[in-house]
Amino acid sequence: MPSLNRNTSLAQQVADQLRQRIAGGEFPVGALLPTEMELTQELGVSRNSVREGLRALVHAGLLGAKAGYGTFVIATSDLAPTLARRMAQDHRDDVAEVRLLLEREGARLAASRASDEQIAGLREALAARLAATDGPGYAAADIAFHRLLLDASGNALLAELYRGSGGNEQALQSLNSPDVDFAAAAPGLREGDDAHAAIVEAIAAHDPEAAASAAEHMVRLVQEQFDGHH
Repeated sequence: MPSLNRNTSLAQQVADQLRQRIAGGEFPVGALLPTEMELTQELGVSRNSVREGLRALVHAGLLGAKAGYGTFVIATSDLAPTLARRMAQDHRDDVAEVRLLLEREGARLAASRASDEQIAGLREALAARLAATDGPGYAAADIAFHRLLLDASGNALLAELYRGSGGNEQALQSLNSPDVDFAAAAPGLREGDDAHAAIVEAIAAHDPEAAASAAEHMVRLVQEQFDGHH
């Protein structure tokens, strides 16, 4: 492990090294970081420097902290949280257009690049969506589907931009609650299910234009449903 440079702030160096290790995949999204004491011993710096470095990454939006649980990764770079803050202030139609572009081009690339394993993962996420019996279960399966789709694009920056845009989570707000009458809502979701299935089939057929067209249709359909709840 590279030693820390004593000429600059130790807290900043702790933050920079952890940022690099997160970006490099050592700590994926959801992973718990070592404890402050473990990092203190590992890096050979004071606990105060470790604490300040962690605090900087929490402030940047890369880490979350929960009492009694620890410090965990919520983003793999500064890009997604920064973009999320920006998009929260932008016009909703502009945000919708950006999400459409990301999904459409992500599907187009996935049709050329997706591995058999990634296609199988998309089919599993689609099946989980169809098998869901409540709103939160459906929302979780749908969020997983879209993240897998963007990951299958083979473009890590595109996938990060998608996560930073909030993905499809805003459109799922009306469903993502245990109080939702899912049985009543389910029939209205079938057209969207068919649209998602069409994306998977186009990707499996390695047909970029069909995948892009199916993704655009799906996004517009979801947007119409979202607008209908407002």
